[in-house]
Amino acid sequence: MPLKQELITTQVLEDVVNQSSADRVLIKDLVDAMDAVGFGLAIMIFAFGIIIPLPPPFPSIISIPLVLFSAQMMAGYKSPKLPKRFSNLSVKRSVLAMLIKRSAPYIRRVEKILKPRLSFVFYEGMERVVGFFIFLFSTFVLLPMPLSNFIPGLGVLIISFGLLGKDGLVTILGIIIGITGIVISITAVFLGVEAIYYIKSYLFS
Repeated sequence: MPLKQELITTQVLEDVVNQSSADRVLIKDLVDAMDAVGFGLAIMIFAFGIIIPLPPPFPSIISIPLVLFSAQMMAGYKSPKLPKRFSNLSVKRSVLAMLIKRSAPYIRRVEKILKPRLSFVFYEGMERVVGFFIFLFSTFVLLPMPLSNFIPGLGVLIISFGLLGKDGLVTILGIIIGITGIVISITAVFLGVEAIYYIKSYLFS
């Protein structure tokens, strides 16, 4: 199957927005629309919310759905499921449309480098392992630690691109970046944030 048929990305959300005439769109409708594309799109949306600079506690709140969806991956679910208690939550249609418009150009650029490879990463047992790493990274974002948001969140975002494109190499790269983020954050606790910034400026200046 050609790659472009594998990568549905924002088209799913665009269809939900365009078909709705209401001022607000139910989160349940968004999640139900993702049923055909698995976890990649849902994880990508919330991972974008983590890496965008936002004041606390918004990154932690946004990471909660990631914890939920990754737990479902570990349990063997094939697509995200929303608990009934959240079925009536909604988001402004205009906000969702703006998010899609801003993210679509970046997503299309990423699509150009994705291709199906290292398919063993997407075998049933291995997908549960991928779910574990997403769970680990998104749970880590919940912790009040220095530098705990961006790099683990970036790792989750890259993993989501790998899931969408069935690209095992990109998925593994996202796992490596996420682990690196955790190591950096823990190091910052012991050495101090100033030491981390000093090392960063020394290496990249």
